[in-house]
Amino acid sequence: MFVPPASTTSILLAVALALSGGLGLLLPRLSRAFVLMVVSLGLSGCFGVPVSSLPRLMRLDFLTMDFNEVRAGLRLPAMLALRPGDATMSIKTRAEGRPETVDRFVLVETTAPAERAGLAGQARPGFALSVWRVDPNDVPRLAAIQALGRDSRTSGPRIRGSVEIRVAGGCARSAIPDGPVRISSFLKPAREESFITLTEDTDLRAAIAAADWQDKVPRCAG
Repeated sequence: MFVPPASTTSILLAVALALSGGLGLLLPRLSRAFVLMVVSLGLSGCFGVPVSSLPRLMRLDFLTMDFNEVRAGLRLPAMLALRPGDATMSIKTRAEGRPETVDRFVLVETTAPAERAGLAGQARPGFALSVWRVDPNDVPRLAAIQALGRDSRTSGPRIRGSVEIRVAGGCARSAIPDGPVRISSFLKPAREESFITLTEDTDLRAAIAAADWQDKVPRCAG
C-alpha cells in the first residue's frame, strides 16, 4: 500500500526510525543492516532525541522486535486528543532493482493500567499520557515483512528501509492558550524493557503557523 507524503503543517508529531544506510555521516559507527540507527523529529528536520536515549536505540533490531509487545507512548497537553486513525506506523522497504513499497499500520490506544504503568514517571500536571500499539490483527502482516528482511540477509537481494511512527491530525478538547504547546514521545521495544524517550517537550508552535491552528488542530467533535 502506498502512503502519500503528509503535509508538514498537518503533522502533530513525526518520529522516523531509520533502518540501514542514509545517516552514515552523522553516526558512522552504526550497523548498516536493518538496525534502528536514529530517531529523528520530522517537524523541523532536526534531531530531537536525547543523547541518553541513543545507546539503547542503536541496539534495537527491527527484524527481531516482537510487535505484540512494542508500545509507543505520548505525553500531550490535556487539551489535545487523538482520534481513531491519527496514529500510524509506516514501513518503507526497497531492494536493489525493485520499487519501494510502503505498508501502513494504524496504531490503537491501549488503556489497560498495566500498559500505562511504565509511563507513570512521565506524568505532569496538565498533561495526559497515552500508550499505543500495532493492532493485534495486523501483527502477522508486520511479522511477514520482518521475515522477508531476515531472509534477504542470506538469500538477497538485501532489503533496506525505514519505520516511521507518525501522529497526524488530532483535535483540541478546549481552547489552546498562547505559549508553548509541548509534546513528548516514548518507545517501549519489548515487554521487559522500560520506555525510551524519543522526543521531549517539543513545541508544536514551531511546526504549525499561528494562522493554521484552527484548520490543523480543530475542536474535537462533541
